[in-house]
Order: sequence, then C-alpha cells, then structure tokens
Amino acid sequence: MAGVGFELKKVFRDNRGLIGSLKGYSVTAVVTEGPMILTIVMLASLRFLMKESHASYRDQEIFLFTLTYVLIFSLIFSNTVLMFSDRFISDCIYKKEADRILPSFFGLVFFLLLFGGGAAFLYLLTLPVTPWFRTAALLQFSAMLILWVQIAFLSAVRQYGQVLMGFFAGAIVSILLAMALVRLGISPLMGAMWGAAAGFLVMLFLFMAQLIASYPRGNFRIFGFLPALDQYKILIATGFFMALGLFAHNFVIWLSEYQNRVFPTGVFCTRYDIPSFFAALTISPMLVQFVVSLEVNFCRKNRAYFDTILYGGRLADIRAAKEDMERVLYRELAHMMELQIIVTLAAVMFLGNVLSLLGLDAEMTNIFRILCFGYCIYGLFKCLTIILLYFDDRKGACVSAALFAIFSVLLTALTLKAGTYTWGMGFLGAGAAASAFALLRLKWYLKNLEYHVFCRQPLFSEPEDGVFHQLEERFSRADRDFAAKAPGRKSDNPPTSFRR
Repeated sequence: MAGVGFELKKVFRDNRGLIGSLKGYSVTAVVTEGPMILTIVMLASLRFLMKESHASYRDQEIFLFTLTYVLIFSLIFSNTVLMFSDRFISDCIYKKEADRILPSFFGLVFFLLLFGGGAAFLYLLTLPVTPWFRTAALLQFSAMLILWVQIAFLSAVRQYGQVLMGFFAGAIVSILLAMALVRLGISPLMGAMWGAAAGFLVMLFLFMAQLIASYPRGNFRIFGFLPALDQYKILIATGFFMALGLFAHNFVIWLSEYQNRVFPTGVFCTRYDIPSFFAALTISPMLVQFVVSLEVNFCRKNRAYFDTILYGGRLADIRAAKEDMERVLYRELAHMMELQIIVTLAAVMFLGNVLSLLGLDAEMTNIFRILCFGYCIYGLFKCLTIILLYFDDRKGACVSAALFAIFSVLLTALTLKAGTYTWGMGFLGAGAAASAFALLRLKWYLKNLEYHVFCRQPLFSEPEDGVFHQLEERFSRADRDFAAKAPGRKSDNPPTSFRR
C-alpha cells in the first residue's frame, strides 16, 4: 500500500527497542494484510452459512466458482492501471497538482467499467443462470474493479484506518444481510450472492466518501491522466503481466482434463486452487517484512544517496553513499528471504498435516507443499520488481513481469503432462527464472546507477505530443464545446483542502 512508510517511520522513531519493533510490525501487518483477512473471513462465513442452511453441493460450488472469478479477474483488470495510478498520484502530489487526482480516479474507473465490466457482462450472458444471479455477480465484479483502485488512492493519503473499517463494515453487512435473506425464504445461494454484493457496495460507498473528503475536486477533467500515459504506458503492461503471471498457472490447470466444469463456459480446479490459496497465504510475513525493510531501512539510505547528489557532495561521498545503500538493500533482501524460508519450511512440515485434517488428501497436500516454495520465490520476484520500479527502471520491471507470465504458462503446461505429483513446479520454476533475471537486472542497474542518474535524464523539457495527449485534448475540446452550449454549467469546481 503506497505511502505506508510515513506511518512506519513515525512508529519506529517514537518507539525504540523490542516493543517499538513489535508495534511497527503489527501496524504493517494490520495495514497490508488486514483487508485480505477480512475478505477471507467474509467469504468463509458466507460459505459456512450456505452449508448450515443445507445448500446443495452444486450451489456451494457455483458460489465458490463465482467469487473466484470475481476476485481473480477484477484484480487482473484493475492491476493493469494500479502501478500507473500510483506513479500518477505521486507525481501530482510532488508537483502540488492534487486537484488532478480525484477527476483522474473517475476517468480510470470509467475505462475499467467500460472494458472490464463490459467483458464481464458478455461472459455472464453465456452462463445458464437467472437474471437476479447475473445481476448480483455483475455488481460484485464492478464493485471489486472500483475497490482495488479506491484502496490505492486512499493509501496515498494514509487513510489506512478508513480502509480497514470499510472492509470490516462491508463484511458485517454482507453476513447479516445473507442471514436475513435466508430467513426470509430466499435460497442460500442467492442470499450469499446478494450478501456479498451488498458488502462490496458498502465498502465502495464508504471509500468513495473518504476519497471525496481527502482530495480536492478542482477542474473536473476525468481524462486528465491520459497525457501521463504517453510517459508511463509501460507500467500498464507491467501491471497486467504481474497479475497474469500470478494466476496463469491456475488457468493452465483449468483448461486441462482435471478441470471442474461448473457451467459449459465456467471451469476451475479445486484440486489445485485450494492448495494454491493456502500456499499464497504463507508469504504474508515476507510481504510485511519487505514493507518495513523498504520503507524504513532502505529508504533512509536511498534518501541519503540522493541528498549527497543534490546538495553538493563530492564524487567520493556519492560513491560511499551508493555502496552503503546497496549494502543495506541486499542485507534487507537476505533477511527477508531468511524469514520466509523459515516460514515456508514450517508450513511444509507442519501446516500440510493440519490441512490434511481439514479435508485435503495426500495429492492436494503434496501440491500445497510444492506451491509453498513457489510462492516463496514469487514473493522474492515481486519484491525485486518493486525495487526496480523504485529506481525507475520501468523497462527492467516490465521485462521481468513478462518473463514471469510466459514462464508460468509454459512450465506449468510442461509439468501438467508429467502428472499431478509435479503440479506447482511450473510456478516455482517461473518464479525462479524471473527472480534470477530481476536480480541480475537490479545488479546491472545499480552498477550503472550514476549513468542513469546523470546521463539518462533529458536536458530540456520535451513538449507533450503523444497519442494519449492528443486524445485528452479531443476530450477536453468536446467538453468545452458541450459546456458552451449548456448555459449555466460550470466546468470548474472550487478546490477543497487536501488532507495528507
């Protein structure tokens, strides 16, 4: 979550020693993993409610299938713009142009709903379900598309408490409404579907109110972000490949002979998806450690390096600051991997036996153990990609993400033919190959850091004349023409205060 470092630095600065460290890590865990945990609790509660209401196995399978598709594909669509939106927000805050942020949020949401929501609507038409079910599923998907973007925009202004409270309120509303609908005689499936839809909508409206209160409205040009795409369009590809690679191994299994066919056009694979879900949870400690390491320890050295450059440091001072920064970066990455390897080994040795008691057979437990190592390596790859973006190596990050997605598909397809005992090794291999490339790219980039800092920057400001800049001008011209024909319409809104 963008901007969490501001809060962490304050926590670690004000609280020294063991207690301070525990508090800092606790804050990080709640902020970064709290929304995910609340969502899992909400969906697990709805599934439990269906089971207690004597819903058929078929209905439970349909609910699981629908929510799986909603969460995965909403993340893939929204992740295509999240990296770009983070960079755009940062630039707007740095340039003191915060009044461009909120209108751009609506512009991003417009395109997400146009393409993502449109694709979901067309897909739902292929499913043999009732119009009420189709409507609930479309509401869930559309709400999740917006929620992913809202969280990114709220985290930029450090509204972490509001994000957690929004997820908590949504979970409570979802469960209570589903229980009420079932008591009123609605089928457990429809009760759970509309309960989940209501929960997501409650989160959406709460987050929207907080966004409006946090950002100034300014000139309401919802396509004002388009010119930035000419400069940062590679981040769109990076976000897409990152999300695609994360789920590509699942998609390959879905298209195999081992699939569970819920509908003629709806498939998934419980034998692989359930172990994959539990294995993904095991990298939470790694992500928490990475946020603390990057935002608290490495960030100081990074700032010291660039301060040495900006404030007249000698060449020897600049090189010493760079060596110090590199040493801290690699040290923190090593500590992070040491922690995660311990967690992974513990999960493989002990958690696999616990999951077998919960219903996972020996084959699924074996897949879980392999995927624990796969997600461990994936966590390293994700962290390395973020560090590349931290140094503004957008090309390196995009190539790394693309390699990860390609290897995830190819290696999973190869292991699929070898038998179920190799499931998960394709994802492990993809993460290892992409991590190796990202690490080599990072080492090369840091070795030539002075060149990238001093020589790769343009000497003069180049005029904006890209495709997206021209497209934004056409939208603005059309808006001005429409405003001229509508007497009394005001195109500008008075800015409000910007709370950071």
